[in-house]
Amino acid sequence: MIIHFNLVDKVCKKLKIQPISLTKEKLIRDYDEKIFKKTITHKILLNLIIESHKKLTVSMLIADINHHEVILSKL
Repeated sequence: MIIHFNLVDKVCKKLKIQPISLTKEKLIRDYDEKIFKKTITHKILLNLIIESHKKLTVSMLIADINHHEVILSKL
């Protein structure tokens, strides 16, 4: 799962959490597996509830994901 870096400040302030540095940078890939020049260096950990589905301690990578605020998928 990926969260846009512009949204992270709002989420972190609201939930009183801090971004966590990754031990190793991750590359960003688009839907057809092309690699972008940008890398992911931080994440946040959240408890996520969507309708009746609950996921505890979800890791959300922080990145510039163009026009999306959140992408809910596996990397």
